[in-house]
Amino acid sequence: MTWRSTWLWVGMVALASGCATSRALCPEEGGRPWREVRSQHFRVQTNLESNAAAKSAVEMEEFRRSLLLAWGDEFDPPGTLDVILVSNLDELREFAHDQVGGFVATTSTGLTMVMTGAGGYLFADTSGDKATQAHELAHYLSAFALPRQPRWLAEGLAEYLETVTIKPSTRDVVLGRVDLRNVGYLRAHGWLSVEELWDWDKNTDLDAAEQRRHYASAWLWVHYLINEHGDRFADFENRLARGEEPRNAYSAAFKGVPNPGEGLPNYIQIGRYAVLTQPLPAVNSQVEEHPMTPAEVHTVRARLFELAPSKRTPQETQILVERELAQALKEDPTNVTANQMYAETLDKPEQRLARARPLVQQHPEDGRAWLLLAESLFAAGGDAEEQEKAFQRAVELLPNSPTAHNGLAWYYAHTTHPERGLAAAARAVSLKPGDSAILDTYAAVLFQSHRCPEALAIQQRAVDMIHERASARFRGVLEQRRAEYAAACAKPTTAKP
Repeated sequence: MTWRSTWLWVGMVALASGCATSRALCPEEGGRPWREVRSQHFRVQTNLESNAAAKSAVEMEEFRRSLLLAWGDEFDPPGTLDVILVSNLDELREFAHDQVGGFVATTSTGLTMVMTGAGGYLFADTSGDKATQAHELAHYLSAFALPRQPRWLAEGLAEYLETVTIKPSTRDVVLGRVDLRNVGYLRAHGWLSVEELWDWDKNTDLDAAEQRRHYASAWLWVHYLINEHGDRFADFENRLARGEEPRNAYSAAFKGVPNPGEGLPNYIQIGRYAVLTQPLPAVNSQVEEHPMTPAEVHTVRARLFELAPSKRTPQETQILVERELAQALKEDPTNVTANQMYAETLDKPEQRLARARPLVQQHPEDGRAWLLLAESLFAAGGDAEEQEKAFQRAVELLPNSPTAHNGLAWYYAHTTHPERGLAAAARAVSLKPGDSAILDTYAAVLFQSHRCPEALAIQQRAVDMIHERASARFRGVLEQRRAEYAAACAKPTTAKP
């Protein structure tokens, strides 16, 4: 586990009493009304009042747009992120332990950000600490800009961008503020060379102190290079954006500079740092709102219990999740999201399949139901033609879902016609270029389609983009496949007569 937690440490607060007013209940149980607000790039599920909910969605758009300024005014990648926004910190206490003020989790459908609000908020000097959300959102967005990222750059950029603020008075965005936590640590403990940072991924058994030093050093190098070698750093990023191998890209960008880090000691000790201040570009402020049903609210509560960092045992968490899902399905037995989550709790593929079949009949135009059917058929070893049709229908109904496209591609990777999955795999990567599992699928389809060099290049990207929270097992699988592809590509090909 890395030194960076995936939640926000906000200091000790009093534990909530557990009464109805401090719990994010559905209205039928005495809670506030819940609503879903959709903006251009966010789906916000919240129990804030309507005006505050709409304002918060727009502020999320402004937050996103602020981070995008790191790559220019015109950079605007696609995609929608999920946000669960409970009205106050006390309500979060039911789900998370008392040192958590918000957190981010990666689910099968993508990134989910959990926050607390107080009638709407801005990501500005006067707001609560949103560093974790900024860090994770920076990872998500940077993957669209930089398809190749060495780990030190990925983490250094995320640390650099997590200090973003929007000045309430001028509406200016401030990027690159100094992280005093990192400065103090580095002054006391020193920093790693960039060469040592290149080897970060090779050191899989780092303890917490060593990880701390790697993160702080990555932030320092990114902050320093942006400030002291801005043109060359921009060239480095541009080369990565074109897919160049990271070490080669770095060497080319800093050619003629024997020691790019020569000024680091003065930089960290004297403390003269530039920040980037730019006007916040206009964002699309249109939102759509609809009230959430009791079944939807209980499903959100189940998701919060499932994802939130807490002191519960896994068994205790599972009981709470199943309780909420049981209530959701009692309210609406055909609710697609509740059925999807419930299916995830079932051990046998046949059980998931038995739940998926009627769901498709009840919701024939809902791609999520078809995706559940397709995945259940695949896991159960069902009829190949039925699997294919279910995945194809899911993709048709969910054209912007990387999960659906990846599922179709992975299905074809297990057939005698893997080339049929190339288009779906490429589409999944375009929708979520920073997902190592999706890149791994694309590489597998390319490899099985006898396009070895391309497969190796994509698999290298998959290894590059492994997230900081990925398990050692997942990393090992991807690195093993990379080695297999490299060995296959090195074999001489025999010309056909």
